[in-house]
Amino acid sequence: MEKKTITLDLEFDLKNENYIIWNDQIVMSRSESDYFEKLFKKLREIKVSAVDTLEIGFGLGISASLIQSELSPNVHEIIEIERSIYQDLLNFSQEHPSVKPVFGDWRSLSFSGKKYDFIFHDSYDYSGAKGWEFDRSKDDYETFKSILKTDGYICHPHFGDGPVRDVNGFETIILERLVVSPILMWDKTICQDVAIVIRKPIW
Repeated sequence: MEKKTITLDLEFDLKNENYIIWNDQIVMSRSESDYFEKLFKKLREIKVSAVDTLEIGFGLGISASLIQSELSPNVHEIIEIERSIYQDLLNFSQEHPSVKPVFGDWRSLSFSGKKYDFIFHDSYDYSGAKGWEFDRSKDDYETFKSILKTDGYICHPHFGDGPVRDVNGFETIILERLVVSPILMWDKTICQDVAIVIRKPIW
């Protein structure tokens, strides 16, 4: 039986070009821009291949714009679960021919036969939202490994100066720890300590 693709249609507390706030939580804010700019410039410097790129979560489109400008993918598939943000993604795709928008929760989608050079994972946890469900017992990184090319990489933002966790089947590489412009976190605290982290599959 084919899996049902999960989507969300949320009422945000605030949604504009600088903030997405839901349930009194910061989904994303423009304050992340400085960090993301440094992150993707670093990935460009080390020549991370992004010919076929998968991005999970669109948000305000900050990372999508930087992937386009810094990594120049041939195919840039972006998955977004929330309907109004997906509409923003559709508008973004009109200006960027390599962008392939996908509506749904990435965990409920089929990746049959697909392989990516680079995955950027920055989706928001909408726990508690009507229709939000997924199997928490399943290891996301098993899925990531199955859809990465042999020499591919996955990247996820790391906020704070704490340890970076290791994950099964991957080598964790901390490229740089740095201090950036203040970032407004989901709980409205401020963070300036970040890390640029990539993971490569161990075969």
